[in-house]
Amino acid sequence: MPEPTGRGSREFLPSANQALAELEEGTGKPVLIMEVPELNILATIRRAGTEDSSHVLRIKGGSNRVADYLIVFQCRMALRDGQEPRVVLRNNPAVREQVISECVELHSHLPLAKARELGSFIYDGLILQLRSMGPGLLVDRWIRQHCPDLHEAQERAITSEITNNLGALEPSTRANYPGTVYEASISMNAAYALFGGDLLGKPYLAVPYLSQSYGEKASRLITLALGDGDPAGELGAPGGAAPSQRHHQQTPGGRPLRRGNPAAADPAAA
Repeated sequence: MPEPTGRGSREFLPSANQALAELEEGTGKPVLIMEVPELNILATIRRAGTEDSSHVLRIKGGSNRVADYLIVFQCRMALRDGQEPRVVLRNNPAVREQVISECVELHSHLPLAKARELGSFIYDGLILQLRSMGPGLLVDRWIRQHCPDLHEAQERAITSEITNNLGALEPSTRANYPGTVYEASISMNAAYALFGGDLLGKPYLAVPYLSQSYGEKASRLITLALGDGDPAGELGAPGGAAPSQRHHQQTPGGRPLRRGNPAAADPAAA
């Protein structure tokens, strides 16, 4: 295992140093590194906009090597976008209102404003998951192939996330989400579990989803994310938002530096 090398006051593994350097070279802007002990995740990066002088990388600090993996993951995601503004899955006001209306009906015990806020939160979480899941699989595959110093950290991070997402399979969670939104998000969780299990040589990670008949849809989502099309158009989200248009915030499954997932969140906390 290569020894960490220094970058400022924080030591990173070689792959993390290389990813930071490639992001700087590829975008022409430096990466400002900030240690934030109170950060509730290990690392997060904000890519510089046209008016920003630098990218901002915030890290929790300490020697946890999962942070190095997450740094490389986020840098590679940013590099995939190139130097032009990001092309993202756009907000669809009609579909947002549909999700909000379904949440209002589902949570009629809540004040109307709270139920609408919850519906908007769930919609935003699903859009985040749609944007990040496909590219995230490609980046994780690249890391596995090119960054042997990150293998252990990547395994820990992916295994932990798949395990954390399993709570969304509980009936109590399913009951809190509109059915179409829930199925779309859980199908993406299933794809991540199936892909992660194969990537790490831990196929048992996908068993909870396979036992609930999500295997076929998960396989098709993985095929779509890794480059093949979806001729039948069957994998779209409500209102036609397709995963092909674009992998922690939460839906039944979630990653800014984890992976996005609406149903893993507690609706009451939205």
